[in-house]
Amino acid sequence: MTFENFIPPRAKSVLELTGEVSADFETTEEKFLQIQPACKYTVEKFLPKTKKKFDAILFQSALIGNMENFELVNLIKTAANFLTPQGRLIFTLENVGFAENLMAILEGKPLKCKVTLTKVELEGAIKSSGLNEFNLLNAGRRVPVARGIVEAAKIDVAVFAYIISATPKDLPEKTSIQISIGESLVCGAKRVFDPLNFIATEPNLSVFFHDSRQTYRIFHEEQFPTRIFINQRISFPTFTEGRIFFEKLSRANYLYVEEIDDNPIIWRESYEKNGFINFIGVHAIQTSTEYLAERLRKFNPQVKVFANQLRKILPLRNFKEESEKNEPVQIFFGAVNRDRDFLDILPILNKFAQDYGDKINFKIIANKELFEALETKNKVLIGDPKFYNGQFVALDKYEQTLQESDIALLPLLDNEFNRSKSDLKFIECAGNGAAVLASSTVYPQTVKDGENGFIFKDHDEFAEKLKVLIDNKEKRYELATAAYNYVLHNRLLSQHYEERLDWYRELLAKLPELNAAAQARIDKVAPKFKDEKPPQVEGKKDPNAEIVIPDMR
Repeated sequence: MTFENFIPPRAKSVLELTGEVSADFETTEEKFLQIQPACKYTVEKFLPKTKKKFDAILFQSALIGNMENFELVNLIKTAANFLTPQGRLIFTLENVGFAENLMAILEGKPLKCKVTLTKVELEGAIKSSGLNEFNLLNAGRRVPVARGIVEAAKIDVAVFAYIISATPKDLPEKTSIQISIGESLVCGAKRVFDPLNFIATEPNLSVFFHDSRQTYRIFHEEQFPTRIFINQRISFPTFTEGRIFFEKLSRANYLYVEEIDDNPIIWRESYEKNGFINFIGVHAIQTSTEYLAERLRKFNPQVKVFANQLRKILPLRNFKEESEKNEPVQIFFGAVNRDRDFLDILPILNKFAQDYGDKINFKIIANKELFEALETKNKVLIGDPKFYNGQFVALDKYEQTLQESDIALLPLLDNEFNRSKSDLKFIECAGNGAAVLASSTVYPQTVKDGENGFIFKDHDEFAEKLKVLIDNKEKRYELATAAYNYVLHNRLLSQHYEERLDWYRELLAKLPELNAAAQARIDKVAPKFKDEKPPQVEGKKDPNAEIVIPDMR
């Protein structure tokens, strides 16, 4: 197991201490550098003599797992001196009582983990060292084990490793962020999961992801002095339900934020039906483009743009090696809600398929209709029946397909919905080494024609530039490399995620003012919906105990 998800993504200097490990032991270096390529990552067996300062020091279980208390305390105190002002220590500790270990003892087999230090002892050593512990996390998995063993054990037998972070600095007050997920398969990762998982590496910050069908608990001040709720892409069935939801959150002093990254015009009927309560009945809105922000400010002035970013980036592909293989040029298309955009260029693609024959091959992501419309045998449909009958693919499969593609087609017809789109497709293609041929809708903001990709304005230009990309591999590699470098230096989430937390804190500082403004917007619209009946929620004795968003997808 590697621990890249527990190191603060902003860390530019990391020291990993492994102790004595086997030759095949996997350090966290490679995977963390995909998240933060600017990091100077050092791996040592033991704490070195150095004057360097580190944003994070990662202690592997093999180093600390069998230390005596006094020895461990001395190590922690010494290591703390090597931290930058915002630095932290991160400890990984195998659980000696993990079910597989207990079963091995009973069966007389070699132990799965050979540590003697327990979580309680490690926490005691951290406290004795004068550090403040935060973000205690468990890494676990289900293991079949006899009930008697579970009952006899005084520790969690499903946990195979503990991850504990600590800092010499005073801890901020505890903050909770709850997120209601309306769309997880396509938008969830880039807009919600990745940014908030990065934020969760900060001290005393807990993130709770919820499916829209769930009931959400309202935390109180003694649990989390600071509380934030984010609603992602879920529209309320009625104005009254949205109003009641806001009132419960505001009474509990929550900051309430709406997350949306598509033009609400496609759900306009639903939003008109509920009086646009999703936008007026919140403290603020976060979105992905300035074009969208301008339209959302008509409902609420508190709108913030967070452009889409990549969570990680792999090393640049070896184009020289790929060139020597002399394989067919791989042309990629993969997008949601863009069928008509693709059909607009389909006659040109069929002409290219006829002219180039076996020299080109098409990779189509999860769209049978478009796949079948391509008049060539040189095509591959990338789909997965587990995802909506093959209409979507898993993110890792999508990225793998991009890494195997030479050219990515990014057509967008010029209409109101498409003008609201972000440049996410470009940065995904660029981060995976595919040269792009993109429409003049949206993409010219980041695609510099002829420098880091090609822009087409009409069919003739599309055909002309596609021919260049197929025939001129040097130009193709030049564009792909420039695009990759743009993303590497400008569009990684590790370079931007802290902006969200800063914004949330700015909003929290003026919460009473935001409450009043939101209530005024609600009151202005409320007379139109005075005859609506409030939703019936059974078995809820305390009206502030929990909140419910009905299933609206």
